[in-house]
Amino acid sequence: MTVWPRRLALVVAPASGESFASWVDRMALRNGCPAWTIVEALGLDVRASGDVRSLAYGIVTTPETRRAIEAATGVSSEVVRGMHLEVFDGSAVDLTGVRVGEKDSVRLAEGREWVQFFGSRACPKCLAASGGAWPLWWKLGWAAVCPEHRMLLVDLCPRCRVSVRRGPAGQPGRLSRSRMPAPLRCGAILSGTVCDQPIPQISTSVVNRKLADQQQLVLEMAMRRQPALFAGQVVSAGQWFAALKATAMLVRLGVPEVLPLLDVTADGRGALAAEAAAGQRWNRAGPAGRFGMAPRTALVAAGLLAVALEVAAAEGESELVARLMPLAVAAQMRWKERRRDSLTLVALPSVFTAALDAVLGGQARRQ
Repeated sequence: MTVWPRRLALVVAPASGESFASWVDRMALRNGCPAWTIVEALGLDVRASGDVRSLAYGIVTTPETRRAIEAATGVSSEVVRGMHLEVFDGSAVDLTGVRVGEKDSVRLAEGREWVQFFGSRACPKCLAASGGAWPLWWKLGWAAVCPEHRMLLVDLCPRCRVSVRRGPAGQPGRLSRSRMPAPLRCGAILSGTVCDQPIPQISTSVVNRKLADQQQLVLEMAMRRQPALFAGQVVSAGQWFAALKATAMLVRLGVPEVLPLLDVTADGRGALAAEAAAGQRWNRAGPAGRFGMAPRTALVAAGLLAVALEVAAAEGESELVARLMPLAVAAQMRWKERRRDSLTLVALPSVFTAALDAVLGGQARRQ
């Protein structure tokens, strides 16, 4: 016989699009207790000692877990699932093989996918307006700007230099049994000290309307709210994101020669160049290396997003060939340095592979 958790006396309604971890934190504040206490009350599997994090926390759920959370809060299973990254499975991310309680499955997927399982970017203005509700999409590797406020998302705390919401010294944060959540503050722990930088006070850059609209398009595709078109052809949401990622790989392979060809800001070019310079040791790391890794900053993500969506907007295969040509030619200079070709491991739409083969004669994409 299944024993469901007791109903919580004080339940906070989830904000639209809010992440599960954010919702838990806000409920913990409302109930005056650490997040660990709320997670335990929801029926999630957490260990009995120390600061803990339930495996696959905020990533995937099981039907039993969703029913337990619904019993404890009255929030429907469908809404609970929508607060987990699995809502993007098959579009912006591929969570195949990720299992609750299987640490290795979570670790492998985090290294492979363009997503932050245990961190998040942030819009200071959105957080100030919501009182601390963190949207789930800020965790995506393609999260670069806030479409509403037209601001570059924040990824590093200016005070402690730790990735926002990442945890102690940049490691995955755990569910504290003693500390109260602070949704509007950095909260990173360095040498036992908690960083209290107010996130709404962090300054960031304004972006143009075009980039804000491109970010909104990415969100629409991630949620499958409209048909995915690449070079005028209907593709699956997963193929659309795969083609964007492949374009980003070409850009990275072509740095620095490709930089003058990109229609991005000077700061964006600088960020791509800095990423390349910092990641030279990854050049020989195979498909898990720099060229296939998620953008490390919002500025890099913004630059890659702008280029990739210009390629995606081609009206047909011939125009796609023309837009890929300068990127692929620059990238080909370093293709030979790769032990394996990352593009052969991505499920690309046929229109993209045909255009790339037309540009390079199929020589660069080694099977």
